[in-house]
Amino acid sequence: MQKSSAWSATLVAAALFGSLAVVPAQAAPVPTAQTAPVTSQVLLEKMKALLPADHEARLKAVKLRLGIEDGELRAVADQVIDPDQYRCDQTELTTWLQTSIKDISLNDLIVLVFSGALDVPTYDTLLFSKKSDPQTYGQRGEFTRPLVRTFADLKGFWDIRSRDIQLAAMHGTTLLNPAKVARTVKYTLGMTDENAAEFGELLAEFVDQPQFQHGRAPILTFNAFAYSALGQEEFPGLGVLPDKIVMGDGVLEGFAAIGLGDVAPQAILAHEFGHHIQYERDLFASPLTGPEATRRTELMADAFAAYYLTHKRGANLNWKRTEHFIQTFANVGDCGFTDPNHHGTPNQRTKAAEWGNLVALATERHGRVLPTKVFARLFERKLPELVAPDAKPVTPDADIASLEADVVPAT
Repeated sequence: MQKSSAWSATLVAAALFGSLAVVPAQAAPVPTAQTAPVTSQVLLEKMKALLPADHEARLKAVKLRLGIEDGELRAVADQVIDPDQYRCDQTELTTWLQTSIKDISLNDLIVLVFSGALDVPTYDTLLFSKKSDPQTYGQRGEFTRPLVRTFADLKGFWDIRSRDIQLAAMHGTTLLNPAKVARTVKYTLGMTDENAAEFGELLAEFVDQPQFQHGRAPILTFNAFAYSALGQEEFPGLGVLPDKIVMGDGVLEGFAAIGLGDVAPQAILAHEFGHHIQYERDLFASPLTGPEATRRTELMADAFAAYYLTHKRGANLNWKRTEHFIQTFANVGDCGFTDPNHHGTPNQRTKAAEWGNLVALATERHGRVLPTKVFARLFERKLPELVAPDAKPVTPDADIASLEADVVPAT
C-alpha cells in the first residue's frame, strides 16, 4: 500500500473553489519580467489535440500504481459537516492560499487542471529524481539546511530501517523545462516523442507568465508526500522506485507566510516520516474503512511527528515552537468527513499533536524514546478520544501522570 499527498488535495480545493472575498495576505511578489500572454482557450484546444484519447484512463492507472491520492480539485461545498458536533473552521493557511491565486483567472485555472500542470512536478520528482541530484528546498533554498538536518535526525531517532529513504524537492519551475514536462507526460500518458515535446513547449510557455509567478506560484507545488516501494514491482525503464519523501516549495512558502516558517518544514517532514514508520511496521492495517481509516493514519502520523519534535532526544523544541508545530497540523485539517481522503479536522489534528507532545514529556523524563510499536499501541487506545465529538481540552498535568503510568513500564 502506498501513501501520499498528506497536505494538498482539500486545501487546494478550498483555495480554488472557496469564497472569492478573501482577505489580502502575504502572497509572494509577482516577478516583473513579462511574457506574451497565452490565450487559455487556444492553448486548451492545442493540448487536447496532442493528448491520447484515453489519457484520463492512463493517468488513473499510473496514480493507482503509485498510490497517489486523487488530487482532482473539488468544491468545498461537496464536503459534508455537522457544525453541531465538530468544530471545523477555514484555516489561516487556506485563506492565504486563496489569496495567492487571486490574479489567476478561472480560464487559466481550468487549463492548469486539464493540462496536469499540478501533477507534473509531483510525477517528475517521484519518477525521475535521483539520490545524486542536488536538492534545495524553498524558492530560494531557505529551508534546505533545517530539512536536511531534521531528516538525518529522524533517521537516528526512530527504530525503523530508514537508510533507503530519499528526501527530494519539488519545484514549480520544473514546468518551465519542456524536456522534463515531455518525459513526464510521455511516461505517464504514453504520448509519442513528437507530441510530448510539443506539449512540453506549450505548457512551459503557459506557466512562464506573471500570474503564475513564472513557475513559482505556490499552487503549483502545494504538496508534500511519502512514497514507499514496499511490494512494488519494477517500473519499465526506471526499475523499482526508491522510498521517498517529497517536499513542495508551495506548501513551505504557505506556512512561512502565515508565520510558521520556523517549525512547519520540520513538522511536515516529521509527519511524512511518520508514514514511513507506518509502512515499516504495517500500521496501515485497520478494521476502519473509508474516511475513518485515512483519518486514523494521518492523526497517527501527526502524533509520531509531535513526539519527535518535543522529545529531548529529538528536535527538543521549546514551548513557543511547540505551539507553532501544533498550529501547523491544525492548519492542514479539513472538513471532508465523507471524503475518502479525510485527514481529520483542525481540532482533531490539534489534539493528536498535543497528545504526542504529552507522551514525549512523559517519557523523556526517563531518558527513553518509545519503540514505534509501543507508541502505536498507545495511540490506538487514545484514538477514540481524539475523534470524539467536541473532544475535551487536553489537561497536561493529569495526562502526563496517566501517560507515565502507561508507558514507563512499557518495553
